[in-house]
Amino acid sequence: MRTDTLPHAHHCRPVPLAAALAAASVITLTLDAQPSWKLTETLRLGGDESGPASFVTTASLEADAKGRLYAYDKKTQDIRVFGADGKFVRVIGRLGSGPGELRNAEGIVFARDGNLWVRDAANARFTIFDGDGRFVSAWTARFCWSQGAWSPMPDRKGRLIDEDCVVGDGRERRTVLVAYKTDRSGVDTLGVTPTCGDRALMEAGTWITRAPKMTSYRAIPFFPRSLTARDADGAVWCVANSATYEIVRLAPGSKDSSRITRTLARLPVTTATRDSVIEVIEAKGPTELDFGRIPKEKPAIDRVTVDDQDRLWVQRATSAGTMAFDIYSKNGRALASVTMQGCRTSTWLPFVVRRDQVYTVCLDDDDVQYVTRYRVSR
Repeated sequence: MRTDTLPHAHHCRPVPLAAALAAASVITLTLDAQPSWKLTETLRLGGDESGPASFVTTASLEADAKGRLYAYDKKTQDIRVFGADGKFVRVIGRLGSGPGELRNAEGIVFARDGNLWVRDAANARFTIFDGDGRFVSAWTARFCWSQGAWSPMPDRKGRLIDEDCVVGDGRERRTVLVAYKTDRSGVDTLGVTPTCGDRALMEAGTWITRAPKMTSYRAIPFFPRSLTARDADGAVWCVANSATYEIVRLAPGSKDSSRITRTLARLPVTTATRDSVIEVIEAKGPTELDFGRIPKEKPAIDRVTVDDQDRLWVQRATSAGTMAFDIYSKNGRALASVTMQGCRTSTWLPFVVRRDQVYTVCLDDDDVQYVTRYRVSR
């Protein structure tokens, strides 16, 4: 498989956000417009434990139809499998470049046929396992970049919707939405990825430290940024600037969009929170970063993700310090709101919803990772 041999989407163009907003079906909601769902913790793995449930750098979580939990740890380059009851089942993969081995995998996802896919840019391939962890195949790929965190979306045709690039006229590279056929027969190009946000916002929210041999980049805590999530139709839910609660659904090459807006009271970044963040950043010594760039208010939206039922989950902070989620249907209709308590986490850690079960990674008081499962009840 070669991305430079994919069919080019010559007639597709990015959807400018301003045009999309003008054409959007606007849905404006108040906080009391949604019923409340409940999250109940039903499983906790890790923390102070040793062995398979000792998680170091959990980069991706998945769950199969039997409720088994799959946790990919980037540190050890393996996938630990646990039964629905939390009992350890097996380890899938290991560090290496042989069949079934992983070099620098970026994430895992179940296709609709029940096979587990792993994107491994360092080995330039997808590695595929069956539901019992047996190696099925490797599919050689020429990716444009390493995504860091891989979260494709299975569509109704059994393909995996993802983002990569094609080489267009003049040899320029264009970012496009692609659909990998899970029978490994080819790749469909769905269109140019809709534009969401701008580079200036990203750069403003990043500490950039340049040295003679290396340039380092670190995201500034609480700084607003653009956020995206793909759905099973290949559309992109776009938060152009997370400082405001405004989300637009953009389809490739189309102005058929929905927009969700809310007016929320801005939450302050307290002095204690700011000092705690700085302490963590400088735990290994002075960084000489300009901490005056940390905002005084938190963003309105922390994360957006789409679950396996095409529902959009919008994460926001609360004044009580807990996490709250607003859940919408694919057409932007408000379904519910729900609060998650007892979990200290980061938006950089995995969060997935499968069959009304929420799986995420939390941190204990010593910043040791543990994996939790919550049941969604109405």
